[in-house]
Amino acid sequence: MTSPSHNRKRARSFRRRLALGAGLSALFALTAPTAISQETTEVADEADDARRLDAIEVTATRRQGVTVQDVPIAVTAFDAELLKQTDITDLTNLAQLSPSILSGSGQSASAGTSITIRGLGTPSDDFGFEPAVGIFIDGVFRTRTGVAAQELPQLAAVEVLRGPQGTLFGRNTSAGVVSFRTAGPEYDPRFTATVGYGNFDEVEVTLTATGATLANSASRIDAKFRRRDGFITDVNSDNDFNNLDRFFVRGQHLWEKGNSTLRLIADYSETNEDCCAGVQLGTFEAGANAGAFDPVTDSVTPIPEGTIIGGALDEVLNTIAAFAPLTGSADTPLIGVVGTGDNTDDSRFVGAFSPNRPFRDDIRDWGLSAEFNHDFEFGRFTSITAYRDFDSIRNQDIDFSGIDRAFRDGQTNDDRTFTQEFRLQGLAFDGKLDWLVGTFYLNQRIDATETIRFGSQANQFTDLLAFAGAGGTLFGSLPPEVFGTPPLLLGIPGPATETGDGNNDDIFDLDTNSIAIFSHNEFQVTDRLTLTGGIRYSYEKKTIEADLNTTGVPGCDLLLNGIPGLISGDAIAAAVGDLGLLVCNPAVNSEFDGQRGDARVDSEVTGTAKFAYEVTPDVLFYGGYSRGFKSGSFNLTRSGFASSIPFAGLPADEPGDPLSELEFDAETVNAYEAGFKTSWFDGRYTANISGYFQDVDNFQENAFNGTNFITVGTSVEAFGVEIDMGASPIEGLVLQGGFAYNSVERSETVPVGTGFLVGGQQLGAAPEFVVTGQGTYTRRVVPGIEGVAHLNFRWNGPAPFSSLAANLPLGEQDAFALVGARLSVQDEDGRWRASILVENLFDQAFDIAAFAVPEQPGNFASFPGLPRFWGGEISVTF
Repeated sequence: MTSPSHNRKRARSFRRRLALGAGLSALFALTAPTAISQETTEVADEADDARRLDAIEVTATRRQGVTVQDVPIAVTAFDAELLKQTDITDLTNLAQLSPSILSGSGQSASAGTSITIRGLGTPSDDFGFEPAVGIFIDGVFRTRTGVAAQELPQLAAVEVLRGPQGTLFGRNTSAGVVSFRTAGPEYDPRFTATVGYGNFDEVEVTLTATGATLANSASRIDAKFRRRDGFITDVNSDNDFNNLDRFFVRGQHLWEKGNSTLRLIADYSETNEDCCAGVQLGTFEAGANAGAFDPVTDSVTPIPEGTIIGGALDEVLNTIAAFAPLTGSADTPLIGVVGTGDNTDDSRFVGAFSPNRPFRDDIRDWGLSAEFNHDFEFGRFTSITAYRDFDSIRNQDIDFSGIDRAFRDGQTNDDRTFTQEFRLQGLAFDGKLDWLVGTFYLNQRIDATETIRFGSQANQFTDLLAFAGAGGTLFGSLPPEVFGTPPLLLGIPGPATETGDGNNDDIFDLDTNSIAIFSHNEFQVTDRLTLTGGIRYSYEKKTIEADLNTTGVPGCDLLLNGIPGLISGDAIAAAVGDLGLLVCNPAVNSEFDGQRGDARVDSEVTGTAKFAYEVTPDVLFYGGYSRGFKSGSFNLTRSGFASSIPFAGLPADEPGDPLSELEFDAETVNAYEAGFKTSWFDGRYTANISGYFQDVDNFQENAFNGTNFITVGTSVEAFGVEIDMGASPIEGLVLQGGFAYNSVERSETVPVGTGFLVGGQQLGAAPEFVVTGQGTYTRRVVPGIEGVAHLNFRWNGPAPFSSLAANLPLGEQDAFALVGARLSVQDEDGRWRASILVENLFDQAFDIAAFAVPEQPGNFASFPGLPRFWGGEISVTF
């Protein structure tokens, strides 16, 4: 008789073979697609005015006049008009356009914003982690994804390069690149004002002015203000969370003379928001991943559908008569509002939080950049110099409950970065060789503070859980004099803390110096065959200094030192077991206090080797190999330290260990890819396909084991098929669509404390199947006035929740679709436009991420996705 595990593996293997076989059949049948990139090049055909989709240019390849259909790279790009119609205002909603991208913000917009390409990214809000997906804005690298998640100015184009990069861009990346190009200065004077209003009292005002200034130069200024009420309600305070309050101003100056150009950019932005609140999951759907994993039998014990997660704890909390003093009212929820589980009504946006602990996410971000280009007879020289300064401060109710158990108070992440990139590019051998050489330097200083502190009801909460966990008696095997503090709740004594005690403050300084040289070369062997070779050498040194401080943690002192002459700390720790974590969590463990320093160095050779063969003028076949690299680093939190207290599941060691315990190694990727790019009917139709396999060594996962975060290096294999297609069948109509199948799984099961990161399962929040589509139809309504109708959608197949609870996967999030639409009436000369728009048209419920709530066994919460937003806007140009 076959085991459930064996059946699951067979089913998974069959699914993979079926999907891959279908993809390869499509590949060899030439029924595929890759990228509808659009850097607006509208070419009028003699027969009609339909758009030539094969004439859309990309600049990410650093070659002038090259279109998406010409390059042996899986690249998708979008022009200004499509970005406007889809209401792309920041990085998080870019996923609506490309099936291979997934992005969103979890517990923090400044640090918790993440983006993945082909299921690979950086699943951590720790600023010590380098991004797997590189974000470039006007050629300037943004060092962390959250740093790039602010409001964006008017965009000229967005290009998404899938797979490892490093021979074309200044910074190496292991998963891919998203390159934003903003609208630049224009010589013709123009002023544009756009005003919008929507539900949740959203107000948006955008102002743009551009025109010629000095001789041979033009300037531009963009400013934007955007605010919106929150959509998550706290039943304990009636406050609303997850609002928007953002402002930015950006100035540019373009100087052109002879063979030289200089573009100067200065920008400043602010974000002051009550973000980000997580709500209870309540119930969940049973499925292949829903249950407890047993590594011995390699099986998952299913949990019945409809089970209330954390039911045992909820029962304890709601049946103990002394529960009311914790919140002040017997009717006030403590842990949270348990939703229906199907997320079909507004209860999914209701939570219970500590009324005296705000959620704040305030950001100040500014920067300067200069791009200089000069054309010599032998090639073009490019220099991009930039300095960026990013400061954020967060307050957060980190117990995700109505009890005042623990909170963050003034956690900061400050990032100051200088980058310099030089490139030289030209042609040789009568134009057969297109060569590029470059160098990139980065100096970055991150100053981070961690501030996890005990709340005013921390002692009561500790005693309550200890009472329940010990069957009604607290640490019954210990003499009463071990706990000398007065009774706190139910007559149960325990080591007491004062409000605000704990982490005060942990200060981390992480300095990075990185230098790289790279080259990317294309050689035209014949009129049809082109070979590409690229190589990069990267050297990176990180230096860390830490000053760690705690105050008033008697639980840790007791477990470390015991009571002299009465009982040892080890004896107390053995008696209380893991309940001791309630008073001595690694995040506030006083044995780690002190000043420390450490350093690490990474050096790596990466590169690419590809070919492109022009089967016909409209069909390109390409394939090749690339290797990517993401440097190792240090966690900027003490929770990864080994402890001398023998807690189950935590690494045990002697106190005073160096910061090397927070260190993790570099991540490398070997990627293989092949595909076709095709265009038909004078370029009015495109259909491209790519198939890939990626082998990731030491994938950097920051896993939560129920108590603290531990960084684990795992092996991951990813393979899939991507299809992109577009059509402009009649005048005024542009259709685009994409499909992605992506299998991305750990190669083996990895222990994390007492839990496991399960091998052979799809990574969290990475759907295997995704379909996207967009359509825009423009038609003259009356002479001089056009009507524009736009519709876009993204369908995500079922995907495991991104749970960090190692041995208890939450099950799958059901498949869901997000639909957006815009209707506009506009002047044909572009002088005015009036629009109505909607996002998440059908108010589809979905979750950005799910997680195990700290210190609440079996209790899980999620960061819900956005509800339906609608609004209107008017834009006028003079």
